[in-house]
This record gives sequence, C-alpha cells and structure tokens, in this order.
Amino acid sequence: MEIIFNQNTSPSPIISIILLDWSIRESFHILYYLSDQTIPREQYEVIWIEYYNKHAHELEAGIEEGKKLGIPPIVDKWIVMDMPRNIYYHKHLMYNIGTLVTRGKIVTFCDSDAIVKPTFIENIIKSFDEDPNIVLHMDEARNNDKRFYPFNYPSVEEVIGEGVINWKDGKTTGMLDRVDPHHTRNYGACMSALREDFINIGGADEHIDYLGHICGPYEMTFRLVNAGKKEVWHQEEFLYHVWHPGQAGHGNYLGPHDGKHMSTTALKTRYTKRILPLTENPAIRMLRLESDGAGWELLKRLAFSNEEMMDWKIEEFEKREDILLRLKNIFVEPKVKLRLRILLFQILLGQVIERTMESLVESHSIRDILWKVFKSPNYLRNMDRNNSSILKRCKKGIRELKLNNINEVAIYGDGYVSKIVCVLALNSAIRIEGVYGKDSSRKFMGFKIRPFEALKNYDGNIILTLEGLENEVMQLKEIGVRGEQIILI
Repeated sequence: MEIIFNQNTSPSPIISIILLDWSIRESFHILYYLSDQTIPREQYEVIWIEYYNKHAHELEAGIEEGKKLGIPPIVDKWIVMDMPRNIYYHKHLMYNIGTLVTRGKIVTFCDSDAIVKPTFIENIIKSFDEDPNIVLHMDEARNNDKRFYPFNYPSVEEVIGEGVINWKDGKTTGMLDRVDPHHTRNYGACMSALREDFINIGGADEHIDYLGHICGPYEMTFRLVNAGKKEVWHQEEFLYHVWHPGQAGHGNYLGPHDGKHMSTTALKTRYTKRILPLTENPAIRMLRLESDGAGWELLKRLAFSNEEMMDWKIEEFEKREDILLRLKNIFVEPKVKLRLRILLFQILLGQVIERTMESLVESHSIRDILWKVFKSPNYLRNMDRNNSSILKRCKKGIRELKLNNINEVAIYGDGYVSKIVCVLALNSAIRIEGVYGKDSSRKFMGFKIRPFEALKNYDGNIILTLEGLENEVMQLKEIGVRGEQIILI
C-alpha cells in the first residue's frame, strides 16, 4: 500500500470525505463538485482510495493542475492499496484504511461517482453542530437516461428531470416511503459519523459476508445505533447519480442478502444489538483499545491480514457450482432432495416474477425494458448465489441446533427461508412444533399457522428467519418470550 499523494490542506479539518475505487471509475467528476463548496477548503479533506494498482491519470492531471494554478488539490490524500487482482474487492477494508488516515472530526463515506451540490459539506457539518450524537445519511436521486454518458456535467435540475426514477415532490421517493425505507432509500450513498464513534464500534466489519458488491456503510450505521447513536436522514440535501455501464455491479460477487440487495448479516445486527464487528481490523482495534498516537507504518502493517485475504480469492468463488448441483449427496432421502429442488425452483421463479413486476413499474420507456431484459441473466445468477447463501445459512442453523441437543423448535415467520428450514428439518431429528405468524387463516408447509401471540406460552426455542423483518424480536419479547429462546437464521 502506498500513499501516492499527501498534502494537508489544513492541519485540522472538520470533516474527511472518503471515496473508494476498485479500478472501475471512468469519471472522477465528484472531485470537482467537492472543490466547489460553500465552506472554506481548509475545513475539509478529500481522500481517494484505490483497491488495486490503478494510477488514474485523471487524478494525476487534477493534482498537477492545482499546483500550476496555486489552488488546493482535488484530493488531499491518494492511496493505492495495490491488492492482487485475483482478490475480490472489500469496501469495508477500504473504509477502515480511510478511517486510519483521516484527520477530520467527522468522517463521511460517499458514493465516488455522485454529483453533490455546493451546500453538501456545509449541511453535514451543520447537522453535527446541531446534534453530534447521530449517524447521518443522505439519499441519492438516480437518473437512468443514457444521455449523460459519457459524463457531461449535467445540472441537478437535468438529473431530476427526464429519466429520473426515484424523485417526487422535491424529495427522493425513499424519503417519502413510510412502509419499507430500508429498501427504497440508498443506504450506501452517503453516511457520516464522528471518527471517534467509528473507532469505538471497531470500524467497518471485514467479515467475508461483506465481500464484493453487497453491503456498505449501513453495516456500521446499525452498530452505531446499537451503541446509542440516532440514525438521521437529511431532509433537504441529496446526492445525484446518472447512468453509466456496470452501475449495479454486474458480475460481482454478492454476499448473503435478502433478495433486494440488503445484507442479511447486517440486518441481523439490528436484532442481536451487537456493537463490535464480527471481524475487526487489527489496526482499528489498536486505536480502539490503546491510543490514536500509533504511527502510520505500524497501522499499515496491522491493517492487512494475508491469512484472511486468502479466502477472498476470485477463483474460490468461481469454483462454486450451480445450486442444484451442490445439493448432490447432501441428503440421504431422495424425497427430501426432490422436495428441496422443487422449493428452490419455486423461490427463484417467485423472485423473477417480483423483479419483473418491479422493472415494469420503474421503466419509463421501451428502451429501459429491453435493457433490463438484457441484464436478466446477471440477475438470475445473482439470485442463485443469494439462494445458495441462504441454503448454507439454513443448513448451518440446523447443524447448530443438533450440536446443542435441541430437538424441537417453533418457527416464527412464513417466508421462503422458513420453507427451507421446514424441508431441511425433514431429514434431521428436529421436530417442528408449529409455525407462527400474523396471518393465522392459512396453511404453511403442512402446518396451520398459529397467531404469534400463542408463543407466549411456549417454553422452547423459536426460530426467527430474517426476511426483511423489522420488529419481530421486540414483539416476541413484549409477549414474554425470553431472548435466549430466540434463534436467528
């Protein structure tokens, strides 16, 4: 890892903006928007982190231009991590590297190909002046019209005009959503918190589930909230994004998610109330437990774990076979194997139908629809990977039940993960006592769904499957269910 450029525009900036690249950025326009802000340049620093070994000539040219004109550079620090090309990118490692080199009181992780208004940094600082006990998010307006590619510096008014897919009445549709904001707001667009708060929760979690495209700073948001911070979404300041090839991360590895690209590992944190990471960066741990005075060379050596990174090799993921082939020889009983294959096919079909309906609603033209049809093989492949992760998660959960000598469980929830658990239980010694939910008028996998309030009188273990559930743990505890009874899968 090498710091290519390091110029302290200010000895003590208020805010540090961290931008990430893994050799994918074609345009570096955000740097020019960040150089045109309403607050003095010495109040903020800009840090660009490249995961592989790309030395972008656009950054070199921008730095040289600043020197010639005698103006502040477009970046204060430019770090090239020089990771091997056969290692998948890990955004969370980059977040931690950025946090290690920041000097600002506030740290902001930001979409590195977004457009921001001149008031962007000013409004972040104002938010923390009003209440420092927050984790701040800003949503992103997105335009899918290809007329802005290659990037041609459109105005904000153009971006929220023809082709915009999530803008209404002066706000993003996510900000207007009161039903499912976790999926309609862009949790990865922009997130800010105090640097000391990031360090106190152990920084970004470098667990392998967060490798590649899935997750982002919201994983830290959930743990910061568990630590007592308030999640706040700015009501007036937004980021803006225009179409470019590969904007949805096509072809990337996807860790376990809920089918809508929200990390299930991160979502689980909301229910377990965990604060520290599953895998903490050693350099961040040193800052958390010892002091902020450790030298950069020492922190740099600690920041990388070669042993961990061996699990991040691209070829390891590409070796994985199709999900149905992986089922071979897993189950002894042919009936169970067949039933699981049929169930997985039904799940995938349902996901395709749901995605198709969403695409039809979101599309503004025939061209949009044709483009989404063209991308459908990628979607199927990604959903196959997701369903594979869910299957592995359920198998692990069943094994852990048996290791703990748990022979009977109740299931709360009637989604597709619960269906997989029910089928897996057929080939184990585990008995399902019943299935509980909010709709007790129908049957589910041969069980009549009982009202969840009936769990008040159940003393055994209760499996709660994470399928976008929000308040179920709290509801169970309110009716008297003990926390140790609840098993999350």
